[in-house]
Amino acid sequence: MTHAAPSRTFLACHRLAEAMLPPPRLRALLHATQGDPEEALRCRTGLTPRQAERLDQATKAPVATRLLDQAESRGVHALLCTAPGYPADLNHFEDSPPILFLRGSLPTATGLAIVGSRRATTYGKTQAARFARAFVEAGFAVVSGGAAGIDTAAHKSTLEAGGSTVAVVACGLDYVYPAENRELFEQLVARGGALVSEFSLGTRPEPWRFPARNRIIAALSQVTVVIESPEQSGALITARNAAEYGRDVWVVPGPVDTGRSRGGHKLVQDGAALADAPEDILEALATGPQVVNLALPLEVEEREPARPPLPELPSDEAALLAQLSGTAVGLDDAAEAAGLAPAQALVAATMLEMKGLIRRQPGNHFTRS
Repeated sequence: MTHAAPSRTFLACHRLAEAMLPPPRLRALLHATQGDPEEALRCRTGLTPRQAERLDQATKAPVATRLLDQAESRGVHALLCTAPGYPADLNHFEDSPPILFLRGSLPTATGLAIVGSRRATTYGKTQAARFARAFVEAGFAVVSGGAAGIDTAAHKSTLEAGGSTVAVVACGLDYVYPAENRELFEQLVARGGALVSEFSLGTRPEPWRFPARNRIIAALSQVTVVIESPEQSGALITARNAAEYGRDVWVVPGPVDTGRSRGGHKLVQDGAALADAPEDILEALATGPQVVNLALPLEVEEREPARPPLPELPSDEAALLAQLSGTAVGLDDAAEAAGLAPAQALVAATMLEMKGLIRRQPGNHFTRS
């Protein structure tokens, strides 16, 4: 069922998302105002001066009428963390988005994620289709990112098997990315699934938004399955998000002579489970979770060797790293000092952690390694 959103309420949700407040701060505003987004726009409780300024700017910024018209014509609605239909699993995680924008409806069935390379081979696509079909037959929904390659194969096969699927995209829902998936996305919505985004309408699919949205894929899924993931694949971020959230991570092995599955094989070395067949996962789900923590770096010996020079880092990672030291700093505070949006800082922190340059501490705090 598609829900229509009152224009004033939707506009308020759009403005709140545009302010890009840290998720815990925005969640606190919504709870303090009993889930009224218009009241939340006027509330400044608990915000830093910079955050209050961003909210002021978002409140006053003109919003093109066409965006509201597109929301209505496309059936886009906003779902608040205080609303009954908001996924319960997302409320368990501090960094989950307090506002989701949706087309369609989130399936009631438990979600299992299938993720992997955009540059998938025939082998990878065949395995994605095989696992998706088996999950549907077992009564699960399939969650992925709507991208080319493994994601598309998983979504398509789910629909062909008569199941429901969720695509978590890295742009506003007025954009179709990749463009060749327009028909797939329409079918996905029409057959009981959903397009999901934390980003407001008008948001372009910039590169940093893809790894940022991966945490939503992981949080919506009881299990994350990685298929054909090279060493630098964003699917590895989804896997580490899943492990951090206490969810099982499984890897479908690939040929060892191409490098296309090397990242996934490394996850297995770090403790992820190996799946030769969908039944491996389905049988494990019947007996209980087999969680391993892939998010934290391995313990080092007491005598740690001298640190090598820092590698050349992307600007977001370098800016965040510059705010960290041996004393634990909250990610929200480090992001603000670095001039990064919360989602950008989350991606940068994840990449720095995977590179062994920082360590995660309790309470979403970080220190340098």
